[in-house]
Amino acid sequence: MRIFKHMNTKAKEPCPICKTKKNKPVVLIPKQGTQKGYNAEAIQVHVDCLDLWFIEEYNLIYQKIEK
Repeated sequence: MRIFKHMNTKAKEPCPICKTKKNKPVVLIPKQGTQKGYNAEAIQVHVDCLDLWFIEEYNLIYQKIEK
């Protein structure tokens, strides 16, 4: 996973977890169902907002985001 040092604050959407556009390191997370070839739409997520969990039975890494 590539980490970018700065958030693109000109992007339409904020971090979906903290709901801000703070200028902190981010990763791009592809949106399911938007892939075309090797490209996909993605959202920026602050690295320090991530709190990932692993379900071994399904080999699934996830984070539930409260609304």
